[in-house]
Order: sequence, then C-alpha cells, then structure tokens
Amino acid sequence: MLIFRGKNRVTSGYRLPDRPDHNGLDIVGDDNRDVLCPVTGIVKSSAIVTNQNDPTWEWGNYVRVDDAEGNRLYFCHMDSRKVTVGQKVNPGDQLGVMGNTGYSFGAHLHFEVRKADNKTICDPAVYLGIPNAKGTYTDSKSGWVSENGAWYRYEAGLAVKNRWVKDGKWYYRLGPDGKMLTGFQKIGGEIFCLNPKKEVQDGLEIPVGACIITDERGNLIR
Repeated sequence: MLIFRGKNRVTSGYRLPDRPDHNGLDIVGDDNRDVLCPVTGIVKSSAIVTNQNDPTWEWGNYVRVDDAEGNRLYFCHMDSRKVTVGQKVNPGDQLGVMGNTGYSFGAHLHFEVRKADNKTICDPAVYLGIPNAKGTYTDSKSGWVSENGAWYRYEAGLAVKNRWVKDGKWYYRLGPDGKMLTGFQKIGGEIFCLNPKKEVQDGLEIPVGACIITDERGNLIR
C-alpha cells in the first residue's frame, strides 16, 4: 500500500539525475496528511533530534519501522508522531502527520529504506510498488476497506469523505477524514442513528454503519 490515502505526489525521486545523492522519495499527500505505515513491523525510533551537529536533525520528527526482514523504513519531516518505540504496527496504522520539520522547505514526507546493516540503501519506490519517477500515484483500492480498525470507502483509488454513500439498500455516512461514522451523529442539524455494530432485527441483517430509520413506534423502516 501507499503512504497516504488518495493522491501520493512524488516531488523528488530516489537518486534521479537531478538529485543523484537523494536517498529516498519525497512524497506529498494531496488528499490527506496522515502518514500510514505500508508494512507490518515494529517501531524502533520515534523522535526529533534538535542538535544540528547530529546529521539526523535534518529529518525533523521521524519514525523508523523495522519490517520482518529487518529492513529499516524511515518516515521523516513529520509535523507530529503518533507511535512509540516498541509498538507493533500494521499496514494502514497511522505513524504521524505530514509536516515541514528539520531540513525541509515545504510540507512533505521523506521516505527512505535501508537494509538491516543500516548502510545499504534501497530504492523505496520498489517497496511501495510505484515507479521511481516524479508523478502522482494512488492505491488501486475500491469499495470498503478496513484500515486501523475503521472502515473507509474508496472510489477510483480515493477515499470518500464527508458525504453519504448508498451501498445496496443501505446508506452510510463518511466523516471528514474518510472514516465510516457509527452511533448517533448530528449531520446538517438532524440526528441520525448509524448502526454501531452488525446485528439482526426481525430476520434482517443490518450492517455496521447502516443508517437506521424507524417509524414513531420504533419499527424498522430501513
């Protein structure tokens, strides 16, 4: 999976002719600033170094995740970090928020991959399954996708946000961050009941998040 939901705009590639010493990808999340983990791994670093005598200061707020093979994934220049050292993370878990900390000249994420020896630097584009080239890339996701314990709806690779979606006989509401809303929600001045968990009423299976409408006696209309 990619690092941002929706559009991932690569502004600088890995060791391309215009920046042969650039060891990672610079990526901008055009639709969402949340930095998502693309792999299963363990958080080994979650820090910011302010001592400019230490070259790591250039990364600003950064997180390092080690995958099952020992590869080290670095996520740098973040505005804030959402994980702690020793934490297990899965694909889709939020690591932080895209930012402009450290040696950076605009909000973006520097993504770098190294082997376990911390010396061998790898092409991170291969790791994400995208070309090592400037351009905009999206996950080829569609329909409902479960990420980090929440449900999202994708259309043409982009997360649906802040609107109603009809799927089959049911209506669902996606929040401003793309998450499916559940429980009682005030939307447009009205209160809606969005089913908090899958259940069966009168032989009818009601999915999670489905908008429940009843008559004045509480009988299910849909």
